[in-house]
Amino acid sequence: MKVQIDFTGKRVLVTGGNYPIGRATVAAYLEHGAIVAAQVPNELISDELLKELAHDDRLICIVGDLNQVSGCRSVVDAAVARLGGLDVLVNASGLRADIPFEDVTPENWDSAINGTFKAATFVTQQALKSLKESKGNIVNVATNLGLMGGPAGSSVHSAAMGSIVNMTRMEALRLGGEGVRSNCLCHGVIDEYASRWGASADLPGSALNTELKVRPIGRHGRVDDMTPAILFLSSSNAEFMTGSVIVNDGGKFSGC
Repeated sequence: MKVQIDFTGKRVLVTGGNYPIGRATVAAYLEHGAIVAAQVPNELISDELLKELAHDDRLICIVGDLNQVSGCRSVVDAAVARLGGLDVLVNASGLRADIPFEDVTPENWDSAINGTFKAATFVTQQALKSLKESKGNIVNVATNLGLMGGPAGSSVHSAAMGSIVNMTRMEALRLGGEGVRSNCLCHGVIDEYASRWGASADLPGSALNTELKVRPIGRHGRVDDMTPAILFLSSSNAEFMTGSVIVNDGGKFSGC
């Protein structure tokens, strides 16, 4: 059997096109022939992404706010209209921010939940009709803290990630009979995110310093480590996989 990754003509929506994994995922699908709609939060980032990743008009940017249910729905509707349907949905929006549990405010909680779990929930809900029609599939992107304990301050983020992991399993159970697969990629610390996490964390670097040291492979991940797994999960090579969680974190989840 020859394993091939070919998305020629496939219609893909990627949320979080303003974040490193989302942007790299958009580029990877374009490289493999897909027609891609990338959700971004504003026109400035849309212009930047179109300039950086223009591939024979196969890239469409959809501006929308995924913190609001109305924004989730309008993004999906616009993407489906412009793509002419939908074969793959990648939920990759959201950014980690570590705040000690005792200092969490309702605003912190809303920020952590809305841009990740809530966004993935209502984007997927709105996309289901199109995915059922195409017998398509979903890839939810979370972090390994959805499966394990983490550094002090990551409790709300971890709760959001755990929700995404278990939502993936429930989607698989609910949608498998209708020909739609749902899988999840859980990543660890990514180089391209680390400075953002450090800047947003109220932990004087302690959590990230710990993350740096305890990993068998001995380095941070990179976005290019993540995109092959996302492409695989959404390809015909993984047609017997649904409800699966791939942990791609350099070995951190192994228990070190």
